Amino acid sequence: MQQDPIVIVGALLLGSAAALALIGIWLMQTRPTAILGRSLMQEAEGSVTFLFDDEHLLDATPRAYALLKSAQNGRSDWETFLGLLSARFPHLRSQLGDLALQGHKKIAPEDDQPGWIDAEFWHGVARLTLVQDKDRPDQTIDPLTANAIEHELETLRGIGEDSPQLIWKRDAEGVLVWANRAYIELSETIFPLADDEIRPWPPQEIFKDAPKPVGSAPVIEMHRIDFSDHSSPTYYEVSSQKRGTETIHFAVDATAVVTAQDAQRNFVQTLTKTFAQLSVGLAIFNAERRLVLFNPALVDLTDLPPDFLIGRPTLFAFLDRLRDGQMMPEPKNYASWRDNMMELESAAEEGNYHESWLLPNGQTFRVSGKPHPDGAIAFLIEDISDEISLTRKFRSQINVSSAVLDNLTSAVAVFSSSGAMIMANAAYHALWGGDEEGVLASRDFDEELKVWQGVASPSPLWVKLNEAVLRGNSDMVWDDTVRLNDDIELACQYATLPDGHHQITFNQFTAGADRSEAPSLLRDRSSRKMSG
Repeated sequence: MQQDPIVIVGALLLGSAAALALIGIWLMQTRPTAILGRSLMQEAEGSVTFLFDDEHLLDATPRAYALLKSAQNGRSDWETFLGLLSARFPHLRSQLGDLALQGHKKIAPEDDQPGWIDAEFWHGVARLTLVQDKDRPDQTIDPLTANAIEHELETLRGIGEDSPQLIWKRDAEGVLVWANRAYIELSETIFPLADDEIRPWPPQEIFKDAPKPVGSAPVIEMHRIDFSDHSSPTYYEVSSQKRGTETIHFAVDATAVVTAQDAQRNFVQTLTKTFAQLSVGLAIFNAERRLVLFNPALVDLTDLPPDFLIGRPTLFAFLDRLRDGQMMPEPKNYASWRDNMMELESAAEEGNYHESWLLPNGQTFRVSGKPHPDGAIAFLIEDISDEISLTRKFRSQINVSSAVLDNLTSAVAVFSSSGAMIMANAAYHALWGGDEEGVLASRDFDEELKVWQGVASPSPLWVKLNEAVLRGNSDMVWDDTVRLNDDIELACQYATLPDGHHQITFNQFTAGADRSEAPSLLRDRSSRKMSG
């Protein structure tokens, strides 16, 4: 039977490929390095031995492979090997750095426990053997204890990996030997990998300048990270704790805390600037009654030396200094003054201390005390000398004006734009009766009009006055007369005043008498009206 040529060619090619593969395997196994490795590992059967070509694991004994498998963490075999032994041999990385030159080294542990590492270098290959002290063999443990230890170890690994905190560890030489998932993810965010790039180990460090504690106390520092896609920086609080020869670092996102502190600092600065620009003197005493805050206006008002105020005097020392400088009312006797100061402090704690201090130099201070949080009290000192002087001046002008009105023989009453009586002189009260004080807060035009109508005769004058005052139908000066009784007539004058006020003036004269006998003011107004 004739076979298909294509099948024959395929079979030949397949056979050739298999032969080439076998030849490749034979060549690899017969390379000098492979032959040397097999020779070295045959000598180490039953021990814990690792065979490395630079940082590449060539071979290991079964016990050594078991150790590597128990510590699987995504790192290279070399980094896993160093991590496994870092607790007992913290400087192993640097101690193996000159193995190629030395050829053979015996590395003792730093935990005072038995055993050592026997390191040999043969034609580019390093054989590292963990040797136990034969005089003190390892003690075996029961399976239940071993399971409990393994369970606890898995729990601790899970906590470290799943923690939202950034956690990483450096060995005795400062090399990063372990990091949790959160740290690795943040590192890849800051230093992104290309699509075809393999994740490196160790990952690029985020906090290269994190401190290395010397003693047992942790070192806490704040670190700033600027992300390219964030408009504002991110802050991390890094805590570094020494554990044996290694250092463990923890980092927590503290951006919210830093932002709040900045906002508080800006707020305090704004308040400080505001206090500095106030014309009112401010003095705040804490719960121990020591001065903790004051503004420049306090120095200007009281003439107290700044160094005295900076020295945080007590409340009584502050008041004593004010008294000595005659910047508060002079007490009649010192004992009673001290009692008054105690009452001042108590009143300030309750927030009801308000007092005006008339100083010997003629100044007047308005002093008020207010409670503050945590038992503190604040005193506000304001110079109201100009205000008092202006008030006295106005009061004097008002008294003079009232006296002038009271000296007039004409009865004068002034009503507001709403019809309320705001002023009346003595002649008015003598004519119509009522309050003698000159101001009738409870009387208005309607009430006064009823009094006038009840005493005088009916007249169109009252209607005219009602329209002028309540309806604002008049903006000119006019006058008229009304009979008070058979013997007396009244000349009534109406005039507008600023702000919509109304002035009404009454003058008496004998009924039937010539109008020329009326007061000159009425005659002048009448003559102007007729001439107009």
